[in-house]
Amino acid sequence: MKKAFSVLLSVIIVALSVLGSTAVYANGTATDKLEDIQTISGFVPGENSIVQRNCYGFASEVCKRLYGVPYAEGLYNNYQVKHNSGNYVTSGTFTSPKTTPDSQFVNDVIDFFITNAVAGDIVHYGALNSSVSKKHTVVVQYIDSQMMKIYHSNYSTAEYSSSMCHVDTIYWQSMRENPTRTIYSDDDTLYSLNAIFYSTMKVSGSGGIGISISHYKNYDRLYTAIIPDDDTPGEEPDVSADELEVTGLTVTGQACNKIDFEWDEVDEATKYFVAVNNQTKGTNFSKTVTDSDTNIAGLDPGNVYEIKVCAYSGNSKGDYSTPVLTASKPQKEAIKSAYSSGSKKIVTKWKKLSGSCTGYQLQLSTSKNFKSNVITKTITNKNKLSYTRKKLKKGKYYYIRVRGYTSYDGEKIYGNWSSLKSVKCR
Repeated sequence: MKKAFSVLLSVIIVALSVLGSTAVYANGTATDKLEDIQTISGFVPGENSIVQRNCYGFASEVCKRLYGVPYAEGLYNNYQVKHNSGNYVTSGTFTSPKTTPDSQFVNDVIDFFITNAVAGDIVHYGALNSSVSKKHTVVVQYIDSQMMKIYHSNYSTAEYSSSMCHVDTIYWQSMRENPTRTIYSDDDTLYSLNAIFYSTMKVSGSGGIGISISHYKNYDRLYTAIIPDDDTPGEEPDVSADELEVTGLTVTGQACNKIDFEWDEVDEATKYFVAVNNQTKGTNFSKTVTDSDTNIAGLDPGNVYEIKVCAYSGNSKGDYSTPVLTASKPQKEAIKSAYSSGSKKIVTKWKKLSGSCTGYQLQLSTSKNFKSNVITKTITNKNKLSYTRKKLKKGKYYYIRVRGYTSYDGEKIYGNWSSLKSVKCR
């Protein structure tokens, strides 16, 4: 099938050249090219690598032969990609603070790769704590809904020393069943390299994992993704991207640790991929759902999030929806002290919130229910934790409350009011 497809593409290219078209077509798959590269000394699986003691350097050498330019992007923080050369773009990032690969984590990692990776992409991953030098870089050899094959070096297994390069397979179902253990066949050959992510994630005193996928920017001029056979059992018919358009993405609820949202149901969709970017911290995560509404839980209070959704039908993927910017509510504030510091003055001090916020709102009123004589003050500096109000009425009791707020896209979301404090003004 792949050979026939390549021949067909060659015919199309010739025909377009005759017609003077400027369209550019792929001339095969990155998997095919990688298999050719693996016949060259220093790149042969099971033999010594052209680059030793440096997995990143090996991936760069592979890219030099795959794309004509080396991979020269820098690593930073959660082992995501920093673009230096301009030849590669980040197609996806995934971070999670979890130190135990539960079923949700495993499925999120699998969905992340299936959604974002193609053969020839470069994958970085490592401990979420950037001070921990436990990390690895691999090249994606092949990926589909059942498995991912990775081409890498300087990663030892029972079969290979760290000086060798090798192609290993991660079967998704095997990873679901045994996320903490690499599986070997009866003859002691490696079957599924399940533990490759867990082993890096599990770092004492660190916890969590960061993953990024880098994609060559001119990929489509060189390669095409592998097209499955039409008669593959269980495959659903292709659906156009237009039929999978996601519209109506709307936030329906916000709490300190959770955001609820929904979108218009897509008739042809079999599942939805929800991508979330924490713009406050610069981290990303995702989830896959089958319904047209969901929530993101376990969030950091007072952080700003960008959410977007795309629909799938079998092997077909629609474009992402228009992103929605929102925020989780800040934590409930607490007043440390409130007192009259002199004639007609009241000083209020409050605690620094856990999580994040943009600033604070403070109210004073002679009414306990804040129905009348309300004075409102907005503090735009989140590090300012006190406020002195002057020119108050001597001898009056004032009720005081404070709450945090987070600004996003011209909007504000407020946390809950603190408990009341009452002060008699001197």
